[in-house]
Amino acid sequence: MILLVETIDVRKTKNLLQRTTVLDKIRTDFGAKNDDRCISVLYSAKHKSTESFRCLVQRIRFLMLSSYNRNIVKYEELIRSKREKRNHDNWDFHQYFFMQEDLALLFEKLELHTDALIQYDELDAIFSQFLNTAALGNKHKWMECFKKPLTSFPGVCLKRRERFAMREKIRAGEVTLLEFRNYMFERQAYLLQQSNDISCIAKRLLNFLFSTLREIELLKLECQEGALACWEFVCALEVLQLCERTMEPQEVTCFQYCAPIWNLTKDKLYELGKLCGLLPGCSPTSAQLHIVVQLSAGIGDNPIEPEQFLNPSPQQRDRSPGRKQPKPAPEQLKEALTSSQAFQKLYLELAELAISTYKHVLRLRSARLVGLDLGNFYCSLNEPHKAVGFFTDLLRELKAENWTILSSQTLLELANCYRKMGDVMAYTKTCSAISCCLELEMLVRTYYFDEFLKSLKTLNSVLSAQPSVENANYCVLEDNFQILTIEVLNGKPIIQDEFVRVQLQLESFYPREVIIDDFKLSFDLFATPLPSASTTANNNEKQKFRLQLEYKQDNTLATASVASGNVKPTQIVRRSSSTKRKLSPSKSDFTNYVAADNVALLPGVNLIELKAKGNRVGQWQFKQLCLRMSQLEFLSEHLPSKTPKFEITTKPASAVLHFKTLIAGIEQPIRLHVSGGSFIFSNEAKITLKCSKNLRIRLQKPSNEDNGDMNKENPNEDATFENVLQIPLQNFKSFEERDVPLEVLTDMPGRKVAKHLEHHILLSCPWSRNELQIPISFQPAIEASCHLHTCGTQKFLQVIVKGLESHLYLTEARVRCDVPGVSLVDLNPPKMQRIEIYKSLTVFYLYEIQVEPLKAENELPVIKVHFITKYSSIEKPYLLRNFGCAFDLVDYITLFKIHAQLEPNELCRLRSVCNLNLKITKVHENPYVDLMYEVLTDQNLWAVCGRSIGVISMKDVDSHSISLDVMPLSTGFLPMPSIRLSKYTAGGKNKTDSHSKAHPFPPGQLYNSTKSMQIHVIASAPGEQ
Repeated sequence: MILLVETIDVRKTKNLLQRTTVLDKIRTDFGAKNDDRCISVLYSAKHKSTESFRCLVQRIRFLMLSSYNRNIVKYEELIRSKREKRNHDNWDFHQYFFMQEDLALLFEKLELHTDALIQYDELDAIFSQFLNTAALGNKHKWMECFKKPLTSFPGVCLKRRERFAMREKIRAGEVTLLEFRNYMFERQAYLLQQSNDISCIAKRLLNFLFSTLREIELLKLECQEGALACWEFVCALEVLQLCERTMEPQEVTCFQYCAPIWNLTKDKLYELGKLCGLLPGCSPTSAQLHIVVQLSAGIGDNPIEPEQFLNPSPQQRDRSPGRKQPKPAPEQLKEALTSSQAFQKLYLELAELAISTYKHVLRLRSARLVGLDLGNFYCSLNEPHKAVGFFTDLLRELKAENWTILSSQTLLELANCYRKMGDVMAYTKTCSAISCCLELEMLVRTYYFDEFLKSLKTLNSVLSAQPSVENANYCVLEDNFQILTIEVLNGKPIIQDEFVRVQLQLESFYPREVIIDDFKLSFDLFATPLPSASTTANNNEKQKFRLQLEYKQDNTLATASVASGNVKPTQIVRRSSSTKRKLSPSKSDFTNYVAADNVALLPGVNLIELKAKGNRVGQWQFKQLCLRMSQLEFLSEHLPSKTPKFEITTKPASAVLHFKTLIAGIEQPIRLHVSGGSFIFSNEAKITLKCSKNLRIRLQKPSNEDNGDMNKENPNEDATFENVLQIPLQNFKSFEERDVPLEVLTDMPGRKVAKHLEHHILLSCPWSRNELQIPISFQPAIEASCHLHTCGTQKFLQVIVKGLESHLYLTEARVRCDVPGVSLVDLNPPKMQRIEIYKSLTVFYLYEIQVEPLKAENELPVIKVHFITKYSSIEKPYLLRNFGCAFDLVDYITLFKIHAQLEPNELCRLRSVCNLNLKITKVHENPYVDLMYEVLTDQNLWAVCGRSIGVISMKDVDSHSISLDVMPLSTGFLPMPSIRLSKYTAGGKNKTDSHSKAHPFPPGQLYNSTKSMQIHVIASAPGEQ
């Protein structure tokens, strides 16, 4: 690099446009390829030269890095070519190792720790590959140095002062396989520690330990018994101490890798304690003491001295000043191998740390397995009360995950602990569970079944001595029995106070017969769950799925799967915690239950019938099954999914009247249905029926009695109907039903009714204090109406009798009028036979009304006429009943007479104008003076020429004539045009009535003599058409 230092004064020249500079001449002399190595720097005391020096430093840095990169690339190519010759006979791994390690050290100096770690990983991989091929028969000369016996087996040390002391031993070929592997792992751990990736050290440890052990096995290296366990223990504990110094408790990732390492240290320490005779209950022999000495010598001393961290690295967290630093791993192991007390202390400490770490990372299953080892260790220490907790937690976990064989083995351990503790209740329950374990041998099951029966007899004294122990006698029913089916034997629904009968199918796991003192199956009111809006919406939505593809490193497809798209990344599916499962179940409410006593259960499937009286009304569902055997109660945790529900209803006593369409005037059958329900009847019980006015009732005669009296005529048969009827209920039992046939009779109405005839019956029942009113409607069998007809001054009354529903006979029809001066003349045949009438048939009767001339209308404004006839049914023609109807006759005096005449009368031709003469004559004095007439014609028959409406005055005159012109429009016999006469009131006579009004006359006050006359109209003459 050529530097040209210039000052600002040199550039001050007279020539403003200088053509060349010194820097240009230098670049021209040295060529254009290296022009970037020629730099001009301004030297001046002013701050303007700072920028040029900064440029100089950046250029120097860039050129140095470029030089490094160029040399490193060349060195990597040299290493690559060396590695490709690894299959040659003269190839030496040691030379290749130092070449690639030099590259790693170079990266380390440049603080490229990741690149340096990659070099060591490549060395680790190629060394492992050589060892694997050596096991297959590919021998290499350089590998002989690694086949030395393992006389010393020190572990890794992550706090070693002289990190490269092992390089000289490797260069001299005096290193063993363990020492070489320790050096490689130490270098990797140091680089990871410098990269602040402590968790990766713990992650790599187990792979490092297991691969090294496999390499020692492949090379068949000789070593002291227990040496590898010591080496694993020291390596694991060294990494754990590093993680404890540097990691925070919130960093769960590191503790996920530390948890199995704690478990490994515990297992290796237990292996060494077993080898050296340090387990509880054992005394070390002289040979075992000699093994301890050899192992302590092989472990070696601590390579560093304890020191305080005066300049802690950024990764190390602050510690309390009063907290002691942990001893190095080799010293802890040596101390643990010196005595049984030290071994037990360290083992318990490591086991507790393993359990707590597993729980911290939510690996509860692994924590329970470590607890199993710790429980066995406490049992060997003769401290079963401490082991029970660990065995119980493990048993809960195994039962929750249905590990039946493992749970059976755990039950055996628990039984041994309870027997040593003297806990009779727990021992009895455990023996019961063991005897029902189908995975165990029958001899083991029968032995513990006998133990269960023996201890069951001593429970009375135990419970009386320990009254404060609550729910201690509760057992899980599913451990000893299995509920197969539950079936309700009653019909649906169950009546209150009936017995609820339930059949239970139960399988017993006991090896022999057992006697159950009490069977209880509780039930509770069924509560219908309310549907959730969110649940309903989620059910209606279609589930979303997505395609999930996983690729290998070479971008080839590894697996293809379908995943749910509704689960968010944060919603991880977690295993359910087994701590929620209780070994002693809770007892539900047994207020309502079905039961059975003293039931013998054989091994296998048994059928048991339970029953209880259903006292409460409602819909019920079964909740829990309880079996009592002496002082133990077996409670079910759940029932089968298809457990039926049942309903208990009360059936009140009732009385109901059943009837169809009822017809008034003749006897009608009805039926009284009496249902006893759950009511208890006395011998004097009776039902009283009270009828409304004009309604009567009686008991219906039996059919055989009716047949015997068929030919007997009893005109007084209606006398048996009563207004009040009492029906005795003799020998009437609960839940009995009885039908009582009845007959009702009501009088037909004397007038025409628009609706049905309404009645009611009051029921007085013994089970109720209130009377029940039952409405009854009748339809009349016949109805009568009348019409008043006029012929001049004569008046005729027409009575119309119409059949509606029934089939009857009519006879002895007559009318009666009690008004003086009025007589009725019967115009019907003198000797009429009975008339048969039925639905839609009409019968007419005609009578003439004669009023004395002296009786004016003012004296008799209304004439009351009574129509009376007798009728009988077709079935009983001898039984005659009366039917009467009253009519009021008003406006029966003829006031005016209308006479119409058409001229010409004989030769009336089509479309010829004819003269219509109207004559209105006053027949009787009346106050009506002004009259209005109207000629009403059919537009197709007649045409009125002129006015068809007019007003006439009858004041001081007796008659009035009117002449109109009409024209026939059709040929044939045409009816005379109709004339309508009305009362006329002129308007304007007072302030309230300003409009004229016309009121028609009643039919009885007018007589039209030509109302039914017809006119013969002939066709027009041929010449007139």
